[in-house]
Amino acid sequence: MPSQFLQHVLGRRNRSFALTGVVLLLLATITWMYGGFAGSALAVPPDQFVTPKPVDHHTNTGEQDEELIVDLPKPADDSEELVHNPWPTHAPSSSAAPAAAATPESVATNNTAPTTAESSPAAADTSASSSTTENGSVAGGIPPKIWQILLPKKIKKPEDAKILTDPKVLQDTPSWLVLNPDHKYTLMSAEGGKDFIYKHFSDNAKLIETYNKLPNVGMKSDLLRYLVLSVEGGVYTDTDTVCLKPIEKWIAPGIDRNKVKVIVGIEFDRRDGGGWVDISHWVQFCQWTIAAAPGHPLFMKMAERVMMSADLLAKTHEKPLEKITPTSFEVMNSTGPAAWTDVVFEQLQLHNTSMTDTKDLSFMEGPKLFGDILVLPIDGFGMGQKHSKSTHDGTIPDDAYVQHLFRGSWRGDKQKFKRGPPIA
Repeated sequence: MPSQFLQHVLGRRNRSFALTGVVLLLLATITWMYGGFAGSALAVPPDQFVTPKPVDHHTNTGEQDEELIVDLPKPADDSEELVHNPWPTHAPSSSAAPAAAATPESVATNNTAPTTAESSPAAADTSASSSTTENGSVAGGIPPKIWQILLPKKIKKPEDAKILTDPKVLQDTPSWLVLNPDHKYTLMSAEGGKDFIYKHFSDNAKLIETYNKLPNVGMKSDLLRYLVLSVEGGVYTDTDTVCLKPIEKWIAPGIDRNKVKVIVGIEFDRRDGGGWVDISHWVQFCQWTIAAAPGHPLFMKMAERVMMSADLLAKTHEKPLEKITPTSFEVMNSTGPAAWTDVVFEQLQLHNTSMTDTKDLSFMEGPKLFGDILVLPIDGFGMGQKHSKSTHDGTIPDDAYVQHLFRGSWRGDKQKFKRGPPIA
């Protein structure tokens, strides 16, 4: 009996083992078959997968932000320009060409560096229109640029070097932008002006020292405009000027545009009248508006004149230059229109040796080219004045290009032009 029971138990166990083995074999077979199918699926090339369409997030609601889609750049080749990725995910290689530095012509208007803005949203950096020649210049290499300078009267702390002013100060600037849509406009502040001088004249310690010590905001502005035109060229104009005609119209028909490197205008012509207190010349050139090609020698000659005059002022007053409170006459004869007239007239004499005095330019009725300097008559840059036979009847003559409004914020002694004996 015990042996029969043991044999029965062992038989049942063997059948259990056999059944378990069959089950395991079936499981292995199923696993192998599934794995084979999965492997064949994984072997399908990625480009044969069907990508499900993304869910449209913009149906049924207008409350969600619009989805931003960015096309990443395609590989560049010889015939296709690389598309710019506005969000680069890595730093550029050190061997790559550096990005173009922000220049005085490419920065949006602000008050730290030389500040600029395109006069038209559609204007390109080097765009040329009917107002320019084939090389992008207005004439003779005068580039399509407009410069204005806005300096605080006093700089006592660093933030004073930035533009802190009433927007009305620039109320006339739109006239320049509207009439010259393809010109670049630059508004330069005290901080930007100083940066400009240190950048371009770092090897001229005397010039930098003179600029830093000039005691009057008008004197600094005078010197800065000469240096900007020397380096950059274009049109400098005071913030209280109105553009009456496009710059392309400033050179009259019949004058060889390719020869014109500088354009100056007359601000005062004594003609056959009496002298004026603040004006020592018979004919005086304005420097509230000047057009020039870069590199013209006239402007560094003027810079030399400013440095010489600054030394003379310090010697005359027996004070350091920065401690002087100059009069209007001293400003105009050291950095302003009187000094400018001296230097310009000397340059004109190189092209016409028969001229001995500015009186030889009196009664000019039309523009005249002296070498590469175009001189405009009184209405060119000086219409609206009650002297010098300037048109002031409310009309704008055809040869009037700029009007100066004479706000004269630089005048420390508040003097106005007065009739009186000429000052030698």
